[in-house]
Amino acid sequence: MKKKALILAGDHWHDPNICFESLGQDLAAEGVEAENTSDWESFGRYMLRDKQLFILHRDGVEFPHGRDQASEPWMRSYQEEVIENFVLRGGGFLAFHNSGWGYPWQGAYRRTLGGYYIGHPPMEAFNVMVVNPDHPVTQGVQPFTITDEQHWLWFDYDRVTLLLVNQGQDGRQSAAGWAYDYGLGRVVFLANGHTLEAHSHPEFIRLKRNAIRWLLRIGEQVPTSDQLTQASG
Repeated sequence: MKKKALILAGDHWHDPNICFESLGQDLAAEGVEAENTSDWESFGRYMLRDKQLFILHRDGVEFPHGRDQASEPWMRSYQEEVIENFVLRGGGFLAFHNSGWGYPWQGAYRRTLGGYYIGHPPMEAFNVMVVNPDHPVTQGVQPFTITDEQHWLWFDYDRVTLLLVNQGQDGRQSAAGWAYDYGLGRVVFLANGHTLEAHSHPEFIRLKRNAIRWLLRIGEQVPTSDQLTQASG
C-alpha cells in the first residue's frame, strides 16, 4: 500500500508553494503520496486519519487583527494533542525551519518537537556540518554551505539525537537537525529551509529524503499489529 503524507505549510513570511514543490518532489522520489494544505484552522485528527507522515513548515503565529497588529499563536491544545498522539501511535513527524517559532513553549507540541526556537541573524551563507554521520538521516551527507536563515534553538539534548550543526560566518554554531523515537513513532527536525535555493541544495535534498525513509521505515522490517499492540500496553 502506498504511504501518504500531509504537508501543512505557508504563513506571512513563507511561501507554501516552495515547500509543496520541493517536498512534493522529495516524497514522490520515495514513492510517497503527498496532500498539501495551508488551512491551519481546519487542521485536526481527521486530516491525518489515512497518513503515515506529517510535515510541518510554518510559523506558530497568525495575525487575526491585521498584519499591523499583534500576532497570536494559531495552534490550539487539541491540535497539539493530535500531533503528539499521531507520533506516539506510530506516525512520522518531519518539522522544518520555522516549526519551532511562536508555538506553545510547553505542552504536547513542545514535547513532540523536542526543541524551541530562540531567534536568527540576517540571512547569509553559512556551513552545515554533520556531527552524527552514523544516523540513517545523515547517511552519505557531506558538509555543505547554504544561504539561509541560521535559526537558533533550544533542544532536549537528553532526549533527542543531534545530527547537524550550522556554523555562521562569525563562528557561532547552532543546532541544525535532530531525530529521535517518540512512543511508536519518530520525529526529525531540520532547521534549514527558508528559501527554494535551500530546499534545492543537493545535500539538503539528501537529508530530506533520508529523513522521509527513516520516518516511514522504508526498507525496514515493519512491526506487526500484534507487536504494536504489545508495545502500547
